[in-house]
Amino acid sequence: MSAAAKPPYILRHLKNTGLGETAILMLNASKSSWTEENPKWPQEKPNQPFGRLPVLIEKSSDGSPDFALTESGAIDRYLARSLGFFPSDPKKTAHQEQLHDRIADIIPLIVQEIQGVNTNSKEKINELIAKLKEVLPESLTTNGSSITPGSSGLTYIDFFIYAFFRHFVTFCELKAPEYAAQFKTMLTPEVTKVISNVYAYPNLQSHVADDKKVFSFLA
Repeated sequence: MSAAAKPPYILRHLKNTGLGETAILMLNASKSSWTEENPKWPQEKPNQPFGRLPVLIEKSSDGSPDFALTESGAIDRYLARSLGFFPSDPKKTAHQEQLHDRIADIIPLIVQEIQGVNTNSKEKINELIAKLKEVLPESLTTNGSSITPGSSGLTYIDFFIYAFFRHFVTFCELKAPEYAAQFKTMLTPEVTKVISNVYAYPNLQSHVADDKKVFSFLA
């Protein structure tokens, strides 16, 4: 799809939460036409689909109703399909979605522990992190990511991995340093190469310019 043919988007999200970051990376990487909205929260909650953020609005060009979508995972997958960031092999796509979900399982458990909502999940969190550390390098080299042999470039999982380490691991450094330390042990050559590939992508330079402060290994 040419840049001119891509529909304009609006992305509503709360800054500094990271929940819209994967979508932002894909929108910028594809040179899509899009604008950002940061609603006042919780004042604008009743005006959002399901009362949640982020929200993606795809503007209609034919007079039909605009397309609205919430839930960060659903938004990211929709954009990956629409903008061509999933591998052409559906099995590799399925493995990218599987890896996303494995990582996404950890995030709410840590947030709930920090908030004191669930203080009995430490063993489960440690188990999930240990398994992720075990499978992450091999998964990235086989699931069609930018470091998979024969890959044609950046894909959905590259953007998600970048966003995860950029925002959630940084959040854990402030709120849950024990888990941040464990995540940082996952910065194997495979993972750092994925992050470096995203950082070096020409269309993303203005967006990621300050991220050397976060990723000390970036050239």
